[in-house]
Amino acid sequence: MKKRKHVSAIFVYNENVSQFLTDALAFIIALSTAPGNTVVTIAATAITAARNHITTAQNAETNVASHTIGTADARDVAVNQVVTDVQNFVAIVQTAANNATDVATATTIVTECGLVTRKPASKSKPSFAAKNDSKVSGLFDFIYKAAGKGVHACFETQESIDNINWVTIKTSPDSRYSFAHGKPVGTKVWLRGRMILSEKKGGAQAWMTPSTPFLYTN
Repeated sequence: MKKRKHVSAIFVYNENVSQFLTDALAFIIALSTAPGNTVVTIAATAITAARNHITTAQNAETNVASHTIGTADARDVAVNQVVTDVQNFVAIVQTAANNATDVATATTIVTECGLVTRKPASKSKPSFAAKNDSKVSGLFDFIYKAAGKGVHACFETQESIDNINWVTIKTSPDSRYSFAHGKPVGTKVWLRGRMILSEKKGGAQAWMTPSTPFLYTN
């Protein structure tokens, strides 16, 4: 007998806490809305509890920025609860995929629940990355993938506090630079950047969003 191909239900865990919580929320929303809730059944009480756990963890992550003793431990406990929720929900999706009649149906179940069937391959250096400076509080560090050899470019970064209205905060010919944001600790800031070439080379390029679209200031 030919063995049927196994379809895995995989949640990709991001090492950045804020991004992990954002991804976990997207997963739970996918499970509780169509088409996800048409292929798996999860009690509304379990969904509500999981969303509350995410809110608690997000608040705890914000508190960490205050550098108050004990906030990191509280954050870890809250995040671990979300990890447990995700693992339990992934198991439910995996069971549904295992019980599917064929590979195509199993794959559909996994993807409609917001998961993937294989881990993404390791990525090359991102085109744009943003992070809090690890040594100096109050600074954002921006890293762009440099333009090709002999190509002159500037690198523009914008910020937003509502993910709607954007303001340019710095433009530089350097592909790596820092910016003093001047905001209170724990402020949620969205960031995006772009490369600007000469008009002959195409001018301003498309906006790029870092892998973690927002940061909590430190």
